[in-house]
Amino acid sequence: MKRLILISTILTVTLLAQISSAAQNAPESIAGITIGNNISTIHSLLQMDSASSAWQEDYLKRIEIKDMEGYKGGYVVIGACKRKNIILRMKLKYADESTSFFNQIYGKLEKRFGTPNDWRGNPFGTLKVWKWSLSDAEGNISLILQHFHGDDDSITQGNSIRLSRPTWIEEERACWDKTNVTPKEQPIPAKIKGMKWFLPY
Repeated sequence: MKRLILISTILTVTLLAQISSAAQNAPESIAGITIGNNISTIHSLLQMDSASSAWQEDYLKRIEIKDMEGYKGGYVVIGACKRKNIILRMKLKYADESTSFFNQIYGKLEKRFGTPNDWRGNPFGTLKVWKWSLSDAEGNISLILQHFHGDDDSITQGNSIRLSRPTWIEEERACWDKTNVTPKEQPIPAKIKGMKWFLPY
């Protein structure tokens, strides 16, 4: 019985050490761009005239990144409320669009962060998406590696990598909703009665 307790204790300590190590190694930066930094730290990399907010996402601003060696563009997402001008998310597109490069990057990420938490690819093999959910002292980190070769213009061709702090983005939304209360308006009445109003004609 004592031996069983000892083995169980050793396994628990080992697991906690691995979790602690993974937390310490959770990434914050890619190619000199760091989550949590002000955009002033990478001003020379940004196309500031591209700054915009997606529909119903006024609490965030997206700014395109200029091409860098080994990368073919990308963007950063910054806060517009609680963490104004702070980098919350980034996406970079690799210049090398090959599957072999994707596999090489994946191998290095798996070695450092372990098996991904989520697979989001498609059954056709044209889209490969691996996601790691990691944590550090500041909260959670989402790391996504993607490869795509296909005809869908809405998906980034080739290889790309994304890094973000999802909880910070949610906090940004909450801050915006609290400080930018929109008065409720009555919706415009339907011009057609019944289900026909919801269907194309």
